[in-house]
Amino acid sequence: MSTESHLTSRRTLLAWLAACSVMVLAGCGEKAATPSAASAPGAAKPLTKVILQTDWYAQPEHGGFYQAVVKGYYREVGLDVEIAQGGPNSMPVQKVVLGQAQFGIGRSDEIIVGAGRGIPAVMVGALMQRDPQAIMFHEEAGIRDFKDLDGRSIMAVPGSNWVTLMEKKYGIKVSITPLDFGLSRYLADKKFVQQCFITNEPFYVKRQGAKPATLLLSDTGFSPYRVWYASRSYIDKNPDVVRAFNAASIRGWNDYITGDRTEADALIGKLNKQMVPEFITYSVDAMKQYKLVGGDSAKGEMVGRLDPARVATEIKQLADIGVLGRPVTITEVLDDKFLPAEVRVTAGGK
Repeated sequence: MSTESHLTSRRTLLAWLAACSVMVLAGCGEKAATPSAASAPGAAKPLTKVILQTDWYAQPEHGGFYQAVVKGYYREVGLDVEIAQGGPNSMPVQKVVLGQAQFGIGRSDEIIVGAGRGIPAVMVGALMQRDPQAIMFHEEAGIRDFKDLDGRSIMAVPGSNWVTLMEKKYGIKVSITPLDFGLSRYLADKKFVQQCFITNEPFYVKRQGAKPATLLLSDTGFSPYRVWYASRSYIDKNPDVVRAFNAASIRGWNDYITGDRTEADALIGKLNKQMVPEFITYSVDAMKQYKLVGGDSAKGEMVGRLDPARVATEIKQLADIGVLGRPVTITEVLDDKFLPAEVRVTAGGK
């Protein structure tokens, strides 16, 4: 996963939002779930076909979904799940809203900002409690915390919400160089600072002899979830499918992080030749080290969980920096009632 290259640029997204707003009013082509095969007398109940649109090519950061496929967890709950790989301009939000996919994955702030512009994508589960985005610099750069970034240039995605929120919290000012998704400039300059995924770029620069250090962006106090989501109309028409998908996906993620992931890793490597075993091991180890998937159990975090209070804080943070087109409510962007009871905060969990 190159740093946020799987996300649509702000300009492209806003242009699409404007175009799709008319289509949303017209229905946007949403379809109810359909069985993958016709029923026959005495035959087993056919599986319901759904598509999960990812935000990038197959990778360990999608591992729990692939685990649920290869272990048969989706089939056990009556689903035939196709994982559609993403890539540059894969636009999972748009595909979900238009009914071209039933589920998509991305960041919670992406869903909230979209809701402020009338896009009815709704979070139904969290694949990561902490986002893997980070700031990467050289150990020799003299950076110890976010305040040390004051006055520096950072290569990052222009318009990223975390930049404005970081500057506001720490009283600093940074200049942004547009992210080119490469590592050559970092490797050539010991003072260079760039956005990265903590599960990705450090692996590659270490192999080139660099000594990278990182600051996880969630430590700024702005901590988006990485989520899977569906359109509001699909959720309303197919509650049993959403419930089944949630349960099997959470099972897949728990098993991928703590169990035998051999088959899932083999499938990821087959689909994306860049995913060599050494890199997959590094990425999964980083997810464990930084508690990205399951979060901090002491804070009541766990695989799949979406805390309404935390989402409310995120909505307020985004509203405070003026990126929402209109006020957004929790119920517009979050529907956690289809999560297993032990995962739901509103069902009596911590």
